[in-house]
Amino acid sequence: MSSVSPKQSEEGDEEKKTNTMENIKHIPFFFIFLCTLCMSTIYANTTVYQSTINFLHEFRNSSESDFYEEVDNQYDPEKQTSRDVIVKYVYYLSNPQKESLITVTSVGTVLAATPITYAYNNMGFRRSFVMCAFISIIPALFFPICVNAKTYLLAIILRILQGCSLAAFIPYICKLSVFIPFDHFSVPVIVFAYSHISEIFVHPIVSHMASSSLGWHSAHYGAVITIVIIFFVFVLIHFDEDFKERAGTIGFCNAMFEYERTRSRTFDLRIPYLSIYQDFRIWVIFFTSFAYGCALQLFYQFGPTFFHKVVGHSEISSAYFTIIAPILNLITSCSSVYLFEKLANSEQNKMRFFNTISFGTCGIFLFALGFFDPEHHKYIVTVMYILASSLLGCSYAGHLKMNQLRSGHLHLFLLVNIFIVNSAAMFFSSLLNVLIAKNTDYSSWSTLFIVHAIFLIIANIIFFFFCSSERANWAKEGYEDSSIQPYRDEPLPQFPL
Repeated sequence: MSSVSPKQSEEGDEEKKTNTMENIKHIPFFFIFLCTLCMSTIYANTTVYQSTINFLHEFRNSSESDFYEEVDNQYDPEKQTSRDVIVKYVYYLSNPQKESLITVTSVGTVLAATPITYAYNNMGFRRSFVMCAFISIIPALFFPICVNAKTYLLAIILRILQGCSLAAFIPYICKLSVFIPFDHFSVPVIVFAYSHISEIFVHPIVSHMASSSLGWHSAHYGAVITIVIIFFVFVLIHFDEDFKERAGTIGFCNAMFEYERTRSRTFDLRIPYLSIYQDFRIWVIFFTSFAYGCALQLFYQFGPTFFHKVVGHSEISSAYFTIIAPILNLITSCSSVYLFEKLANSEQNKMRFFNTISFGTCGIFLFALGFFDPEHHKYIVTVMYILASSLLGCSYAGHLKMNQLRSGHLHLFLLVNIFIVNSAAMFFSSLLNVLIAKNTDYSSWSTLFIVHAIFLIIANIIFFFFCSSERANWAKEGYEDSSIQPYRDEPLPQFPL
């Protein structure tokens, strides 16, 4: 039996702290912050509509401007004559049509995941990231003039294209993996922080702009201007001497793109897809992530609509009530992953504990919301809706922690999968809202809340029984299966500017 002296233990701790500090010194925090800011602006550009939806035709219903006329040629078979008839059509969108413009965004995200991955592998981080910014900007320029019944289908297409830009998450997370060790406990919080950050700032700013004399169109154009400014800074930034040296050799413009291309992480193709997707516990993680994504989007996407149309708060007040959820989620996510490392218990029990707090609290409050009437309990409903979303961030130390422990060095690949699952959850949650909830009918919203509550409880029960902190066999060194492709040793080809 061997023993370690206190002195040796202290020296080992000091050495570990020194190595940690050395690793921290080499992390370009400003560059990571800038990338997160860029990702937040892309996400915010699609989020703007979630607030401006409350300002669409707010004061013009039943007025002449709500209709447009078209000439229709009608043939009378009895008289065998034809005549031109002026037909009046409704110009503004119905409530289901307005909400469907939120729903279709996630369709574009799922469709764009594979093309953006291919673009990253062939173009590198900077090019693919900037390309996603352009995909976000161009539809946003035309979207405000297409939000009417006459050009509804065009608005749908533009929103799908905007959703494609959210696949910028793939090059974004690949870039972060170059600098941040993916076994660090804070990784899930860092990579998904952009969604909470953008929600915090978007709703108040958009609501103030839309309620001003500038109108709701200005909020969309303001988001475009913000992306242009942030990405202009992003493209111009160079954060070490290697860039300057290369810029002096091959020119600034070439170095500006090629440098990030060469710094982009090159992955081999040795991913055991077959074993990963045959692992039942991975599907438990996916299902739990899907339930989490549905609940989160219920608060983030439709919070402004619920507070304004159903509960009866003003547009500005609704915006400020909506941002409480992302603020609390950001706080609870950081707190939970920190406490996870400090609590003295098995990792399995800690994951069960935090996931149950997250899903259980949300499910209980959502279920209770189904039995309150906002006409008589306006502020009780408001507080309960906020509390329902306040502890969802604890799931970062729940199912997302299990994903990190189980996947090991393949954590990055599984995080991309969870991002796609969350995008599918965004679509499903939005679709449920369109099909079930009506803007001013609280009874339909009660049904929606109860459905989400039951879904969360079921997901947590499944996670509780199948939660595991063990590393999967397919994540261990040297594991191979029939789905692993031959190893590609040569670097990715360098393309000219």
